[in-house]
Order: sequence, then structure tokens, then C-alpha cells
Amino acid sequence: MPLDSAKHLVGLVSPHVLSAAEADPISPVVMDLQACDMLEIRYDWFEKGSWASLSARVRKIAPNSEQIGTVRLVRDGGTFPDDSVAERPALWASIFAAAEVPEWMDLERDCLHNYSDLDELAKPRGTRIIVSEHNFVRIPTLLELKKLAQDAQRVKAAGLKIAAMSNGATDCQRLYQFASKNAKNLEMLAAVGMGEPGDPSRTTS
Repeated sequence: MPLDSAKHLVGLVSPHVLSAAEADPISPVVMDLQACDMLEIRYDWFEKGSWASLSARVRKIAPNSEQIGTVRLVRDGGTFPDDSVAERPALWASIFAAAEVPEWMDLERDCLHNYSDLDELAKPRGTRIIVSEHNFVRIPTLLELKKLAQDAQRVKAAGLKIAAMSNGATDCQRLYQFASKNAKNLEMLAAVGMGEPGDPSRTTS
């Protein structure tokens, strides 16, 4: 959540969603996309050759929605091969060489060694970086969450996203407590629980 604690509706852009929206400009898919404050373009779901044009294609459909570009690795729940991670800087370069670029780009916390490479491309285009962390086992402790925030602030990232597996009705309280304390230090902060017990956190966090 931003500094004003406003909440944003975020939609995911997949090849199927984008194709459906482009095929019929008055379809419900287009209305759904336009209703979102932010749209996360999952670049890892698209063919690499199409990456440079994706931001412009999404902008044409939903011109008023901010965009988050994500190239999610397999180990973090995406489809981009872990052993091809060295290819990403060149692919980022193709994204930022285009006329239209996302307002935000996502980078996994365990890839912070690539932060300067991404920042060098993103900053001249006015794109901010959001650091993301995924835990598919449990909600981190408050001490672990604090360390995640410190890592994001150390590299001067504008945002932080934490998605962690909830295993009970109350463990997301740690995420709420963390978000309440740290929102003022970041332009954008998302801390949500995965799994059925974590569903309410997607609107509460």
C-alpha cells in the first residue's frame, strides 16, 4: 500500500487475457482490465520475442492503469527457467528500449545482485523497482519480515512485495502488523498470504 494507505485492485495480464481483450474491445475482459488500478504483466508467460511490445499493447487497452512488469522465475512460482536467469538483463533491456514501459518492475529478493543492472535500465525511463519475496511454506517471523524490509531499503527500492503461505486463521496478523509499521518507509508495500487461509489478506493487507 502507498503512503496514503490507499488500496489498489491489481489484475494479472496473461497471453489468454491479452488476446481476448485485443480480439473484442467491448468484451468483459477489457472492462475488467480497465477497472484495475494496476496491471501486472507476467512477461514470463509470454514468448520472449513479444516482450518489447507488451507494455504498449496493455496500455492501449487500459491507458489509465499503472503497470508492473514481472519476469517470475520457476523457483518463485513463475515459468522463467531458473538456469536462464543470466538472460534476464538482456531481456530487460529489450523491454526498456521500447516506446512504452511499465511504471514498476519486480525483482526477486534473492536476485538483488542484479538490482543495479535493472535499476540502470529502469531509472532513465522513470520506472521504480519493487523487490519481491515468496515463501511457499509459512508466514515469516516478524524478525524475518524486518530483514526483508531492510534489504529493500538497502538497495533503495521503491516497493516491497511479500507473498507467503498461510497455515492458519491468525498467522497473517504478522503481515498486517509488518505492513502497518513499514508502509511509511516505502512507496508501495504488499504483504499477502497464500493458500485458502490467506485469502482474506488479499483485501485486508
